[in-house]
Amino acid sequence: MKILVLDGYTLFQEDISWSPLKEFGELVFCQRISRDQITSCDPQTEVLITNKALVGIPELNHFTALKLVIVTATGYNCVETKACAERGIPVCNVPAYGTFSVAQHALSMMLHYSNNIALHEESVRKGEWSSNKDWSYTLSPICEWHGKTLGIIGMGNIGSCFAGMSESLGMKVVYHHTKDLQLTNRRFLELDELAAVSDLISLHCPLNSTTEKIINRRFLSLMKPNALLINTSRGGLIDAVALKDALVEKRIAAALLDVLEQEPPPADHPLIGLPNAIITPHIAWISLEARKRIYATVVEIFNSYRLGVVINRIN
Repeated sequence: MKILVLDGYTLFQEDISWSPLKEFGELVFCQRISRDQITSCDPQTEVLITNKALVGIPELNHFTALKLVIVTATGYNCVETKACAERGIPVCNVPAYGTFSVAQHALSMMLHYSNNIALHEESVRKGEWSSNKDWSYTLSPICEWHGKTLGIIGMGNIGSCFAGMSESLGMKVVYHHTKDLQLTNRRFLELDELAAVSDLISLHCPLNSTTEKIINRRFLSLMKPNALLINTSRGGLIDAVALKDALVEKRIAAALLDVLEQEPPPADHPLIGLPNAIITPHIAWISLEARKRIYATVVEIFNSYRLGVVINRIN
């Protein structure tokens, strides 16, 4: 079996070995690949492993012997799943690998904003505490999350995990989902009401035709002026220009973002550089523990494929 890893760098990096995949066949490993380099790859490749590299009609036409596509992520919009199904090619993904890591990152962004640890640590490192007249001082306001309202859009595994973390801080949780899940101590709200009552809104829903730019000018206009927006899900959930305007005009307090609609983003992206936009480079998923779970699931998919019963098939 000929196996091609299209973009293995972000998953494997230097702390996870990809060489055990050779057990399953002849392996070609690419750290990253551009779309125009695909034609230089062996057209007799039978298995493609991708994270973000596109597997569309041109790729399917090139890899004429393709029998399996594995996406090393939960989202699989990088693959033409319908076209694969029409050709009898299973597409498999890796669900629920990063629940705790992504929720933890959302929490860390929230606490970064409220406590500003880095700013104060740097002050001490510079000697400003040693030379200060007082035994305690602050360089920015510090707020407490106890009693505040968290609004979650998408109460799946990650949303529920983040809700639990926030509840441990004494926060009240409201949520919007595809339906009312009848959750104890967590109130289902329609989007407009959630926007209006929440002190912090965190996005944990998939990106599709229903949720694209769900955070738009109307939604932002309903938010409290001191409210925060967190996005560790998909950049396309937010209208970036509308969010920029809301931040510049201080109609909301801040946006804490781990994802943007284009990655890597252009240098002139409307949100980069704003003082009240805190942005990290899509790292919520990338803990060693989460990546090990991905790799373990990839191995399970290979084993199931060899047994003739493919797990995690999404088409």
